[in-house]
Amino acid sequence: MLWLAIPVLIAGLYVLEKYSTKSAFRGIGYDIRPSRTLVEVDEAFTLETTIINTKWLPVDFLRLGEILPENIKLLDGEFHIASTQRGSALVDYTYLRSRDELKRTFQASIQQRGVYFFWGATLTAGSFSGLSEITKEFHLTREIVVVPKPTENLELKQQLGRFIGEHSVNIFLYEDPILTIGFRDYTEYDPMRAISWKQTARFGKLMTKKFDHTLDLTTTIILNADAVPDELEALLSMTRTVCDFLEVAETPYRLVTNASITGTARMPVVPDGLGSDHLVAALGLLGRVSQNVTYESFKETLAKIAKGAEHGRAHILLTSELSPDVSPFLHRLRAKTGRNVLMLTPEMVLASEEEVSKAV
Repeated sequence: MLWLAIPVLIAGLYVLEKYSTKSAFRGIGYDIRPSRTLVEVDEAFTLETTIINTKWLPVDFLRLGEILPENIKLLDGEFHIASTQRGSALVDYTYLRSRDELKRTFQASIQQRGVYFFWGATLTAGSFSGLSEITKEFHLTREIVVVPKPTENLELKQQLGRFIGEHSVNIFLYEDPILTIGFRDYTEYDPMRAISWKQTARFGKLMTKKFDHTLDLTTTIILNADAVPDELEALLSMTRTVCDFLEVAETPYRLVTNASITGTARMPVVPDGLGSDHLVAALGLLGRVSQNVTYESFKETLAKIAKGAEHGRAHILLTSELSPDVSPFLHRLRAKTGRNVLMLTPEMVLASEEEVSKAV
């Protein structure tokens, strides 16, 4: 009878081998999440990965290849990083008991500004016999935004200080903090709350209130992203500093740019506002700015801003060298607001950084 049992045993093992191969990843789930979605350059954050087994059978062997973004640095430990077709992968080995959940956390930081994606992982499991391996790719889209560093450039801060100081002198010249002085056609840069519904009904098209911002200073920050990479990064750092400065000065501001923004096809505008949530929105946009590509030409962006310009509103322009064809729109902007445009260029930051590097 023993000779009859052997074929049955072999057949049973064969069935188990086939079943373990076919169902290796049935009931297996994977996820990875950063503890924060917005971080500073080189700021530590936590990555948590979760692997779950919802079936009754254990997984005795599991190899993980977790796809990591470029420029990420893993902290506090030794890690095995391998190059794969999907990019750099954090490789580790583990197992899962039946109906088990495994959570792993580790610290990381990212060394450059930008948007970084965690695309998932490649998991490899062993069959029942251990003689074969089964691989499955788990696709995810988790992101983290690294915002530009602020600059400590003294000249920039002095210019911003004079910019606010000049406004303070004008406070005593006017009685009304905000005055509606007329109406104009609506543009895509205008907030919804500025629409005059009464005038819209009268003229049969969207009309926006025209404000005099002479006393209640409101600022538009304009970022021209048409620049080479080094200059663009300097401009982004300067724009971050301008936002921080206006927050401290309690001066409401909006941010407009012609940059292409990673992860969205919407127009790159942060509307008027002030406070921590508004600053987060502005920094998030700056972190998402793409290099070497723009949403539209700067001439188009400046033309729209000039068209909707309000008397008394201040404008801070951060730009590299401008082409002559934008000059008419800068002139129109000055004429409609009654104020000079504060123009800041990346040379002040890049020159100071070069001097520091030479001194070192």
